[in-house]
Amino acid sequence: MKKASYYLSAMLLVAAFSQQPASAQFEGKITFNSYDYNSEGTEQQDDNFTLFITPNRILLQGDQQYGFMESIQTEGVLVRLDYEDFVFLTGDNSALQISKQDITSMMNMFGNGQSTNQAADRADDVDYERTQESQNIHGYQADKFIFRDKEEPNQHTEVWMTNELDVNWGMLAESWSGGAEAIISSLPTNLIFNEKYFPLKVEVFENDKMVSKLEATEVNQSSVAQAMVQIPSGVKVLSLQDYLFQKMSQQ
Repeated sequence: MKKASYYLSAMLLVAAFSQQPASAQFEGKITFNSYDYNSEGTEQQDDNFTLFITPNRILLQGDQQYGFMESIQTEGVLVRLDYEDFVFLTGDNSALQISKQDITSMMNMFGNGQSTNQAADRADDVDYERTQESQNIHGYQADKFIFRDKEEPNQHTEVWMTNELDVNWGMLAESWSGGAEAIISSLPTNLIFNEKYFPLKVEVFENDKMVSKLEATEVNQSSVAQAMVQIPSGVKVLSLQDYLFQKMSQQ
């Protein structure tokens, strides 16, 4: 089962390698809360995190550590569109710099790779419906979309998205392969990257009961200090190879 926060994380994966002119784009911060629900419908907050967005960089910072590919624990992720890379802030005054090629190789290395045909078949299993419902979320009109996965017929996801927030996702100018392609194929890429929709609320249902929710609690359009989207002073930046070697030597 995909949790609601999965969809936003996967979009950040794509955003790192997008190219788009930087004019008239959103700058500011967007704060999200995520929740889980038990069988009785009781809500429990799972996480709180903020996106700091500039025309060429996005910083995701939260209350918890996040797992990436089951091998990297990160306190935050800096997406540098101008460098076309990710910087994972791994703590202990170190950070991991990783490129698109590194991500694809890593996914395949850990057994998550799929062939192009498998990824295409997976994309065909995901359908979406654009409903006539809309609501105002923090001053932005959000339209409701329903996503269904043929492999999980008891589940559906309701996503409220606005096209009034021009975030620099860019266009998918380069091809992906393996596990990375599988992730991207499960996303509404046409809606997000071509029609420029941005998700403000994601609700995941199982047997028509909500099991997970991600929602924006604040959308603040304002200038972001450049220091917020820079690698902190004193942090040593490691390549993927150096990071993996360091981890193996610590075992």
